[in-house]
Amino acid sequence: MQKCSNQSTQLSKGCVGAKENRICSDGVNYVQSELGLTPKKAIISCEGGCIKGEIARVATNILAYRLQRNEAVRICLGDAATGDSGFVELVKRSPNVIAIEGCSLQCGTEILKKRLPELVTTVINASELYEFDRSKYFEIFDMPRPEIEEYAQKVAEYVQKSFFITE
Repeated sequence: MQKCSNQSTQLSKGCVGAKENRICSDGVNYVQSELGLTPKKAIISCEGGCIKGEIARVATNILAYRLQRNEAVRICLGDAATGDSGFVELVKRSPNVIAIEGCSLQCGTEILKKRLPELVTTVINASELYEFDRSKYFEIFDMPRPEIEEYAQKVAEYVQKSFFITE
């Protein structure tokens, strides 16, 4: 892994991260492009290290980047909770913050509430929307990628139908 040795290298690699100034330049670019638009529903995700967290993370990306690109903004949970790249502003201006959580612990919501104590989220426990052999799968690489994608697509479509499509 190459270290960022000076300010210009840090910016070009998107990795300014001193304790007093935690900024992801790629995140800043994304946030700036979104701030110029009408506020969108903010989508956060459990970023957990088990298969349920992975399915929630992939579902969030499918929803925000494919299914509802014009109505949803994907929030980087790590940056929103600890950084200064602007994701907090996207959350604050959002008409609805939707948290696709991997399980009932609701870690995505709880982590973000450390920075935004008044945060109200619409929580979806993704693991309630699909079935798998829990004795067989825990680690992310245990489950075949097509199966992860299948469950994630199902979760993303559920959220889309429940919170984006009005009839």
